[in-house]
Amino acid sequence: MEAIRIEKLGQAFRYARMEEIEAKQPSHQEKPHRHDYYAVLLVEQAEGTHHIDFRTYPLHPRTVFFLSPEQVHHVGLTAPSPRGQVLLFTEDFLQQYCLPMAQFNELDLFFNCDETPPLPLDAQAFQEVASWGQTIRQEYEAQAWHWEATVGTWLRLILLRCQRVKHHLRHDAPQKISRQAEIMRQFKAELSTHFTQLHQVKAYAERLNLTSVYLNEIVKGETGHTAKDYIQNRVMLEAKRLALYSDYSLKQIAFHLGFEDASHFSKLFKKAQGQTFSAFRQQALQTA
Repeated sequence: MEAIRIEKLGQAFRYARMEEIEAKQPSHQEKPHRHDYYAVLLVEQAEGTHHIDFRTYPLHPRTVFFLSPEQVHHVGLTAPSPRGQVLLFTEDFLQQYCLPMAQFNELDLFFNCDETPPLPLDAQAFQEVASWGQTIRQEYEAQAWHWEATVGTWLRLILLRCQRVKHHLRHDAPQKISRQAEIMRQFKAELSTHFTQLHQVKAYAERLNLTSVYLNEIVKGETGHTAKDYIQNRVMLEAKRLALYSDYSLKQIAFHLGFEDASHFSKLFKKAQGQTFSAFRQQALQTA
């Protein structure tokens, strides 16, 4: 059976231009895939769509896309000669040269649960991040002494600038991160790592040294969903990815997601999606 194709970076950091990628592999030949690394796509000019998991976003000028490992995506261009920059980096690169993972998660830019739509920038902001991207390109191509640390510094500036724009668009007041928001980020990080093994609210509450009731109150207050629903949604997202983009059977997917009883998983899937696994797969494949 064939799993979802995973592209590996093979190095800690890589810089590319959208036009260079298109020249090597036209987007109409690109198949849905996932990465083992993070990606920032600075779209200067392009026409087409960017499919991320089960959502489709138009490619608008001066837009930034943030991709996390495990997300399934592919770009479909409807016009040639796109312009933009692509920054690819591993978690190890982040922690060694850019940001500790705790601070990286606080940026609220990357999530592998399909929670981050593309970020539109005004002309000034995009010019800033694009110029920083060009500086990264120069450092990457020259690879002089300590180029990784220099690239990490410029990457950090790009991420912080994008965070500022995002908070401005949401009209967030600059303030110290609340205890509730910090717990929510910790919960998301734990869920991202353990969702195939841990399915109960109690398990995550124990890892965070909280009671199940308190964790549920925080998740409900921050997202509008119960902690149980939030966990289930993450599990079902992966189940849908595998249903559409792999040849795994229902039993194989259930086992991959930590369910010993495939029939129990089948019932949960139907309850969550409103249709059976086979019906979902057939419908999804017809519309893909």
